[in-house]
Amino acid sequence: MLKNTQPLQLIRFCSIFLMATMFSTFASAGEDPAVKALEQEVKGLWRYTGLATGDGTEMPLTGIFVFKEGVFLQQAIFDTDDFATAGSMAHAGPFRAEPATGSVHLTAVQTISTDPASDTPLSFQDSTEHDVTVTLEDTALTLIFGMGTSTVQSFERVGPGEGEVYALERGSLAMVDGHFVLVEGDATSATSGYGTYVQDGENLTLQVTRWTDADATSATNFRDISLEATFDGKALSLADGRSFKVKQ
Repeated sequence: MLKNTQPLQLIRFCSIFLMATMFSTFASAGEDPAVKALEQEVKGLWRYTGLATGDGTEMPLTGIFVFKEGVFLQQAIFDTDDFATAGSMAHAGPFRAEPATGSVHLTAVQTISTDPASDTPLSFQDSTEHDVTVTLEDTALTLIFGMGTSTVQSFERVGPGEGEVYALERGSLAMVDGHFVLVEGDATSATSGYGTYVQDGENLTLQVTRWTDADATSATNFRDISLEATFDGKALSLADGRSFKVKQ
């Protein structure tokens, strides 16, 4: 007995048509001039010039922010009288432009906070969402964070973000505009830092501006130090034996 194959053929046709429509929609969104314009506005390497909480409290800090090709990285240590006990924060993950609202939406795959003076020096969250209003005037960028915090973060442009961003097994590494930004770790241990670097083949000298190592028992801050390292495209390896592997 012959089977009626028309329903099956119709289902296959509809599935193919739906998939084609979805891919076309994604491609159109990716080519949206307004999206691309906003992405170009925020793209680059930015140095903090200030941070204020929703009630206007100024919180001086030293840090950096990178937007590049749909990914962001951030690292900073707060400026306090006792640097050894200063808190730090680091974030990394994807972002998307929302031109209709003049904002970007950040998905922090890693939200790392440290407090050396606390009984819990390392705090980690693996998924936090942030809607951020963007204002750009010449080389000054202002980000206003929503979702109840309303923090105002201000920056000056360091560079256009020329270079590469690498996905690590436990984080991200940016090497752009002669700077490195490292955000690495989870709830058990974390390392974050930034600065400039000098490269000779696979050999690197990292001139650290700010750096924090933390685990469940302690958090240690560093500033203005030099670290010897190597990078072969597969791992950033430090002279102390630690290695941050690129995700394959």
